[in-house]
Amino acid sequence: MSIKYMPKSLTFSFCFLFIFSATAQTVLPPAIEWHGKSELVIADSNNRWLTPSERSDFETTPTYNETINWFEKLTAASPLLHMVSIGKSVEGREIYMIIASTEKNTTATSLKKSNKPLLLVQAGIHSGEIDGKDAGMMLLRDIAFGDKKTLLDKVNFLFIPILSVDAHENSSSYNRPNQRGPENMGWRTNAQNLNLNRDYAKLDTQEIRAVVQVMNEYDPSMYMDIHVTDGADYQYDITFGGVDLQGNSPGISKWLETIYKPEVDKDLSNNGHIPGPLLNALNGIDFSQGNVWILGGPRYSDSYGNLRHMATLLIENHSLKPYKQRVLGTYILLESTLKLLAIEGQTLKEIIKTDKATRSASFPLAWKVPQMKEAIDYESIAQLQSADNDVTPPDSLLFLGIKSRIQKSPITHADYITWLGQPETMKVADYKATEPIDFIIRPKGYWVPAFCDEVIARLKLHGIEMVTIPEAREVKVEMYRIENPKIENESHKAMPYEGHMQVSGNPKSEIRNEIFPSGSVYISTDQPLGDLAILLLEPNSKDSFFSWGFFLSIFQRTEYIEGYVMEPMAESMLEASPELKQEFRQKMEQDKEFANDPDAILTWFYSKTKYYDDRYLLYPVGREL
Repeated sequence: MSIKYMPKSLTFSFCFLFIFSATAQTVLPPAIEWHGKSELVIADSNNRWLTPSERSDFETTPTYNETINWFEKLTAASPLLHMVSIGKSVEGREIYMIIASTEKNTTATSLKKSNKPLLLVQAGIHSGEIDGKDAGMMLLRDIAFGDKKTLLDKVNFLFIPILSVDAHENSSSYNRPNQRGPENMGWRTNAQNLNLNRDYAKLDTQEIRAVVQVMNEYDPSMYMDIHVTDGADYQYDITFGGVDLQGNSPGISKWLETIYKPEVDKDLSNNGHIPGPLLNALNGIDFSQGNVWILGGPRYSDSYGNLRHMATLLIENHSLKPYKQRVLGTYILLESTLKLLAIEGQTLKEIIKTDKATRSASFPLAWKVPQMKEAIDYESIAQLQSADNDVTPPDSLLFLGIKSRIQKSPITHADYITWLGQPETMKVADYKATEPIDFIIRPKGYWVPAFCDEVIARLKLHGIEMVTIPEAREVKVEMYRIENPKIENESHKAMPYEGHMQVSGNPKSEIRNEIFPSGSVYISTDQPLGDLAILLLEPNSKDSFFSWGFFLSIFQRTEYIEGYVMEPMAESMLEASPELKQEFRQKMEQDKEFANDPDAILTWFYSKTKYYDDRYLLYPVGREL
């Protein structure tokens, strides 16, 4: 299309955008030249199954159609590989999974019953972070037609090459300017503009529903979610989250820390890579004030897997490393994981059984860094800057960093960091979210009324076991009245977050004889997913359905009383009850805002009558103690 006329101001803007976009990669910090033994896994150029990424010398990554067409041919040619659809995106693209196994029967039921450990790996949950796809293509090629067939002798392998399929096709060389390749990168959020790695608890997206269905049907022993970082520069190219945090699966966490990571670290190092822990700069800029590890809520893949009692890893490859280095490191990571599971898989399965069978009487709703007052998640790490570091000295980390300097911006006049590309080693503070907080007494179970049909449907999607009652039943339960409710997002502003208005409040317990109508469900916490049910149904949990705004209707008061009725009624109430009179006097003296608000005063008296809406601010889920 030719442009015959364009205003001068618009022409300038387009020229500016072109210049900036063309040079975005050139202003990245200097890359350290890399060569490693893992380069030997790159196929010869005449190999029939050379991947598109290898063919481009890792400059580009194949499109969705190119990827699926390649896998269709590969799986058709190998009896070890099968390709199945696990769901569809909102734009109609199939979400495919490759099953790699020596089993004759590779149905979900058969693999779930198999004595072999099962590894589930997904790539492209953020589709611009697509290293795992190209690494998986190479490894599955080598399993089918190379020298890696024995990797399947004692392990079954499920691989999702592209999870966020719609976002993968929203591809551009101008996405993710802070990442060093490939040239064409997908978008972070899906077609609904939702971040899939914030959706594991609420299950809004077809993509995460598909993954959870795989978990329910196949019951993996190990789950790996492959990402690429943002942020600071350092020497590590492959980093691990989900390790060294106890969470709700202490046996699994210990196995990951003491058995898994040392072995995989050794394999990565022997092949020229530098593995490390998950890294989040305490000050959000560099690591001069330390690193922090946190266990976010079940909105995130690693915490969700921990609650389901799977050995779960969040892999973060370093965005500033060349694409070839990242892909080859991921290849070694996957290969090493399959080798280790062949040796340690049966031990891991026994540990998983133990963690699944644990029923702690007192249950934490969150985990925090001992040096700070409250829990945080990945998006509020900056809060840690106010931590009292003298309370409990954190661990230290021998950090393989990159030299930097702080300089003054001529544009903003603020300080900013420049990375210099020169390695340095230093000891830094290492803060870990290992302290459980916000304990509740574990209930025997939860009663969810039939009118909460959307919540019930999503609980079923999680695979949580429940009993539906055929007729109404009266049950003595503990319920919560929500005091001081607020609608806010993670920034404490009344704005949508991930498609929801988030809610907070102070739940106040009350014991009630509640009638649950036909179609209501009872959910016992004495089940493998009982811990997950607790975090989804306790309103104080940051990732409960309450917190995600699924119960907004309880904040609406639909019946009211006229002032001309309430005024004489209030006078009669005061005359009849000296206790109420004293309570009202104290309220007026202690709460000046209340004392100056006639509507609030009459509402207060209204709340003391039998006419008041008994269900106002009542969270409708009951706890059976």
